[in-house]
Amino acid sequence: FVIDWVIDLARRSGRHLMLRLVKGAYWDSEIKRAQLDGLNGFPVFTRKVYTDVSYLACARKLLAAPDAVYPQFATHNAQTLASVLVFAGPDFYRGQYEFQCLHGMGEPLNEEVVGRHNLDRPCRVYAPVGSHETLLAYLVRRLLENGANTSFVNRIADASVAVDDLIADPVAVARLIQPLGAPHDRIAAPRELYAPDRVNSRGVDFSDESRLDKLAKGLSASAVASWRAFPPGAAGDDPGEPVLNPADLSDVVGVARHARADEIAAAIAIGDRAAPAFAAIAPSERAAMLRRAADLLEGRNDLLIGLIVREAGKSYANAVAEVREAADFLRYYAHEAARTLNPGSPAPLGLVVCISPWNFPLAIFTGQVAAALATGNAVIAKPAEETPLIAAEAVRALHEAGVPRDALQLMPGAGEVGAALVADPRVQGVVFTGSTPVARRIEKELAGRLTRRGAPLPLIAETGGLNAMVVDSSALAEQVVVDVMSSAFDSAGQRCSALRILCLQEDVADRMLAMLRGAMAELEVGDPRALSADVGPVITAEARETIVAHIAKMRDRGHEVTQTPLGQGAARGTFVPPTLIEVNRIADVEREVFGPVLHVLRYRREALDKLIDDVNAAGYGLTFGLHTRIDETIARVAERIEVGNIYVNRNIIGATVGVQPFGGSRLSGTGPKAG
Repeated sequence: FVIDWVIDLARRSGRHLMLRLVKGAYWDSEIKRAQLDGLNGFPVFTRKVYTDVSYLACARKLLAAPDAVYPQFATHNAQTLASVLVFAGPDFYRGQYEFQCLHGMGEPLNEEVVGRHNLDRPCRVYAPVGSHETLLAYLVRRLLENGANTSFVNRIADASVAVDDLIADPVAVARLIQPLGAPHDRIAAPRELYAPDRVNSRGVDFSDESRLDKLAKGLSASAVASWRAFPPGAAGDDPGEPVLNPADLSDVVGVARHARADEIAAAIAIGDRAAPAFAAIAPSERAAMLRRAADLLEGRNDLLIGLIVREAGKSYANAVAEVREAADFLRYYAHEAARTLNPGSPAPLGLVVCISPWNFPLAIFTGQVAAALATGNAVIAKPAEETPLIAAEAVRALHEAGVPRDALQLMPGAGEVGAALVADPRVQGVVFTGSTPVARRIEKELAGRLTRRGAPLPLIAETGGLNAMVVDSSALAEQVVVDVMSSAFDSAGQRCSALRILCLQEDVADRMLAMLRGAMAELEVGDPRALSADVGPVITAEARETIVAHIAKMRDRGHEVTQTPLGQGAARGTFVPPTLIEVNRIADVEREVFGPVLHVLRYRREALDKLIDDVNAAGYGLTFGLHTRIDETIARVAERIEVGNIYVNRNIIGATVGVQPFGGSRLSGTGPKAG
């Protein structure tokens, strides 16, 4: 279709277009990305022979339109080249077409093509030009591609590969595959990535215009829907309080009301009575409820995404990830419950309180509740007061999936609601995600309390961290910038795993800082209802004031501050510009600042061990990143750092359920990791 469009464009514009035909690169990255993103299929073929057939079909179409295009056939495959020669016919004329090959890799084939004593066809030799820092990465990629076991360049050098196999007609080979066109049986389709245990959550292809149209319709539908979050038993005509969009405070998303003391007491009594009956339900049936809930959430994907964008101020990409992670948690804990629980397993605790944060209002809320329900506990779920509407939708889906209403109750409200729930002696366990100070208060409240079986009351907590990333002089600067930008500023820095302190080896600090500042200048800060927005709002005006006060304090202390300009319309919401602050030592950052603020310090190579000790001394232990090409450094740092999750040569956010269990220790949490 692309070739048809180009040919039509050339003819309509009266131009003769040069068109280079290649078999493509980054095949493995395309496969991996489609799997991770949960797409409906792959954007590339899963079998090399299909690519060869497609190339020949495209070549034939290009050669049939000499009035419109000048084809340039880039290939190192002798069989492909010979096929193109046959398609083109013997009556070659200058300007009909050309071949292309890479300098240093395609010379033997090139020598057979050019010159009157050979095939007498033009072959353009192309080569990268630039500094060695730029060239090395490019050349290594080319070597890896041509070193693949399906590559013609690799196979022609392999004495064990027969000539007949090298020159086999790809069309004939493809026809032998049954059923015709079948994908590679050893490459899992995106939805089957975790098969047979569970299906992968469904993602969104942001390059698909029809899919973007559905997202836009979901946003519009969310604006006219009646979103409500009330305690059980609340009157239908209860007006509640408005819940506002942090990106546009004139946008009323829905209404909610905090639970009153009598409603809290009633919910605890109901949940305590319901716990034995829910515990008696077979683990397989509880698992089935969770799977049905996952299907329901995915079925309401577009509407939920619209709600998340408006209530939580998240970008479309982050909202999609929220729904996907919630579905993954439901299916993961369903599978684990069915797989591990049996009549000999420990009995459920009873009534469990789950207190969740606003920064992952669907994913973390659902994950905590799913884990508690899967293990047979009745649950009272207290969402963050900033995002109760999203939590209410998750609870509705679980009820619709079969979870008894008495076994799962929503208690919207502020911190006082959570405190009242935790203080009740009938509560047999607490799952908490939020700030370290609140976690300490909960720990103090539960200290010395025992369950009905005489065991210490369990607290599973995940809090924040002063997450650091160390970058040495061997790191690839371009990759560092990409990973730092996403780690520090994605979700406006409102992730517990977000990067707070970047440590650059002084030998490369100036160059990397210049690149980071340039990348920051390109960010668009604005209402996430627009796809163009890179960074959305912080959650409340109070949060903005806290972050702005920290930036002002650091500036007053003489630290250099760089900020991204705010976009138009920022005054309508609670926005903070992405901010970079240069500091001299880890201790200059006294606490976690929950927003788009990145602190950067320089270190000497010989002081690496001292730097890691300083990171540990901060007391947190959630995530840590390292960028280096030196294996010894990876082993050395990984052995020394005290955190829950270490990420090497990648960003430090976005742990995948069931693949990268997430959680910290010390000031960053206690108990088992999530997922």
